[in-house]
Amino acid sequence: MKALSRRDFGRLIAAGAAVGALAGRTGRAFAETRLRYIWWGNPDRDKRTNAAVDLYHKKNPDISVDRESYAWADYWPKLATQAAGRNLPDVIQMDYRYIFEWARRGQLADLTPMVGKELKLDNFDKNQLDSGKIGGKLYGLSMGGNSVALVYNKTQYDALKITLPDPLSWTFDDFIKLAKDVQPHLPDGVHFTANKGDNESWLEMFVRQRGKELYTENGQLGFELDDLIAFWTIMTQMQKGGLTPPPDVQAQDTTGALEKTMLVLGKAITDFTNSNQLVAIQKLMKDQVDLTTLPNQEGNRPGQYMKPSMFISQSASSAEPEQAAKLLNFMITDVDAGEILQIERGVPADSVVLKHIEPSLTEVEQRMTRYLTLLAKHVGPLPPPPPKGAGEIQQLLYPAYQTVSFGRASVEDGAKDFMQRAKDILKRA
Repeated sequence: MKALSRRDFGRLIAAGAAVGALAGRTGRAFAETRLRYIWWGNPDRDKRTNAAVDLYHKKNPDISVDRESYAWADYWPKLATQAAGRNLPDVIQMDYRYIFEWARRGQLADLTPMVGKELKLDNFDKNQLDSGKIGGKLYGLSMGGNSVALVYNKTQYDALKITLPDPLSWTFDDFIKLAKDVQPHLPDGVHFTANKGDNESWLEMFVRQRGKELYTENGQLGFELDDLIAFWTIMTQMQKGGLTPPPDVQAQDTTGALEKTMLVLGKAITDFTNSNQLVAIQKLMKDQVDLTTLPNQEGNRPGQYMKPSMFISQSASSAEPEQAAKLLNFMITDVDAGEILQIERGVPADSVVLKHIEPSLTEVEQRMTRYLTLLAKHVGPLPPPPPKGAGEIQQLLYPAYQTVSFGRASVEDGAKDFMQRAKDILKRA
């Protein structure tokens, strides 16, 4: 070989360094950008979400997504801990009752500047889009429309020849009479309905049927002591009559995990749920399940409303805001993602996605869409946004009702204590 001069050798080293630097830049450009995505859910939601994210990575091999999933009751403490440690994930599943609070604390990103860029929302339902806006800014994108519902074991209902009253006009009196008629024909240890006296959503529907709201526009309690007493009186009387499980059995349902609900455990043939959970509940049961509306009160005011089942939001502290927004966009507007997610989180707000998946809906999913179509005839407007402190009040409701259901306090005393504590929380917040 021809000997290299010192100058030639220097040039070769410099050239090699330049190539190495270029290769390093190329490697970094192609190296995975890592995002974090957190959601609450159940085994079916986890499976679908992971499959959709896997598809996103396949379409975008330079993006890698680390994932976390928790049951409802575990999710919010975990998220709060991450927020306190300044370690929020890039992409966050968010609920209607909490999104206002998180946005006001500056922990969610305003997505408005990304609309028309990373977020392609031309086919997105306007009402569902507006539901994620606070003060004119967009903090969350609806992952599907849904509402609360009664879910019941249709196989057992049919075997018992139970005929449901008109779902748009039946009352609590009808509900209780039906329970009393059916209970004697159920096996020992099986009850007509779960006891949801500790459930904020059912309490909300109850007070809305009385022309009130959980919270007023200015962030105060929107219902009175008498409303809570009336609600808990119905629940405790049904418990005492053996129409719901005893409190120690009902207490198994504490985390929000579907596999722990009274219906899935076989302790009740009727339960309370969100309509978008029907698919997951059916997967946990051999018997067929279906949905119906909540019973009404005098005057037949609609308590229920159509709401975003949940939002997909972005952390304000995300180091990759544009990439995180692209993942958000994929989850709600990509037809291939829609094929995977289907309507487990609710009916898609993107009209193109909905049209694309409609032919492939299963019978269970069609039951869900039929329910929402029926319910649309008897719904009220979205409620005022929950104020700061609403999440803490929601957490307070469970132990407050347990005190009553276990007989450690009367309905009146328990309700008074809850109302005072709730007012204190709002005052402190």
